[in-house]
Amino acid sequence: MKILVTDDNECNRYQLQVLLSGSGYEVMTAANGAEALDQARQEAPDLIVADILMPVMDGYSLCRVWKQDERLRNIPFVFYTATYTDEQDRELALRLGAQRFIVKPEEPDVFVRIIREVVAQAVPSPPAPAGALSAESSGGQGGSAAPTEAEYLHQYNAVLVRKLEQKLVELEREVAERRRTE
Repeated sequence: MKILVTDDNECNRYQLQVLLSGSGYEVMTAANGAEALDQARQEAPDLIVADILMPVMDGYSLCRVWKQDERLRNIPFVFYTATYTDEQDRELALRLGAQRFIVKPEEPDVFVRIIREVVAQAVPSPPAPAGALSAESSGGQGGSAAPTEAEYLHQYNAVLVRKLEQKLVELEREVAERRRTE
C-alpha cells in the first residue's frame, strides 16, 4: 500500500514517513500540491495525506483538482492540518471529496488507526461524468455533494478571509502588547 504525504514542512513529511513506513506502508512525499499531482499522475498512490497551507498549490486546490482527475478521483484523500481547524474548514474539505479531516498534532496510534480505517473503507466508485466533481461520501464523516465552481470559490474565499481576520487580530494584540511594554 503506497501513501503520498504532501506537506511543505520537511519535518512533518519526515515524521509521517517514519510513522507510516513503520506501520508497513510505502511512502512517497511531496512539498506542495503541484508536486503531489505530478507524482501521482506518474505513479498513483493508494491514498494521499495532505496539509492545507502550502505554497504553489494549497491542499484545498489539490483536493479539488484530484477529485476532478479521472485517474485519481477514487484514491482516498485525507487532510492533516494544524492551521485550518475550524468546522467551516472541515466542511469545505469534506465537500471537496476528502474522506477524513485530521487536526495536527494527532497521537501516532490514532493517526495510523484513522489511515487504516480509510484504507479499509476505500471502495472504488463509478467514474463521474467528464468535468464533474466527485460527490463521494466522506467515509461516514458527514459531507455533501461537491460544490459548484461558484460555491467552491465563495466557501474558499470565506475560509481565507476568516484566517486573515484571525491573523489581523493576533497582530493587533501583539502591537498593543509591545506598546504596553514600551
